[in-house]
Amino acid sequence: MKSATRRCSNCRKKISASDALYGSLKAFCCVECLVAYAKSEKGKKDYTKALRKETAERKQKLKTKSDYVREAQSAFNRYVRLRDSTTGCISCGSMPEQKFGGTRDCGHMLSRGAHGQHKFRLDNTAGQCVACNRYRSGDAANFRAGMVSRWGLDRVERLESDNEPKKFTIDYLKRVKDIFNRRANLYQRLFRVDD
Repeated sequence: MKSATRRCSNCRKKISASDALYGSLKAFCCVECLVAYAKSEKGKKDYTKALRKETAERKQKLKTKSDYVREAQSAFNRYVRLRDSTTGCISCGSMPEQKFGGTRDCGHMLSRGAHGQHKFRLDNTAGQCVACNRYRSGDAANFRAGMVSRWGLDRVERLESDNEPKKFTIDYLKRVKDIFNRRANLYQRLFRVDD
């Protein structure tokens, strides 16, 4: 049976796999080659890349379900703001001038706190100016009127009567984040709108 051979990552000399020194999954023929590689630009780049990957994996393991909910909600809200960027506020109809910090929010007809099962439904959300969403508590009456004109009374009443609680799994939240990030990026590329 033929023994496996490797090439030294520094000097490229062939060595048997059993005689090789290993450092971060790379093979070396001697300690001097390992040290020389570690001091080289390529070695430093490989080290920082491996360090970033390890840090990202650690952060991923430390995430809680609420972190996943926050990320999914952020991606969803961004998509709704982009989708409705060319229409006026659903409540007051104003078209605020874009400025640093944003002038549009993703408003929810049925609030996320009281109706958490509807937080990721597109027919429950619309672009809303900051004044209506934050300072007028969502301007619920005008918001509902705007949603009736957009979706129709039947659909709005169906949404309001759906009180079935829903538990979101981490896999579902990851999928929501992925889907709406892709949709928002595509929307930005196609229509050249800013968030």
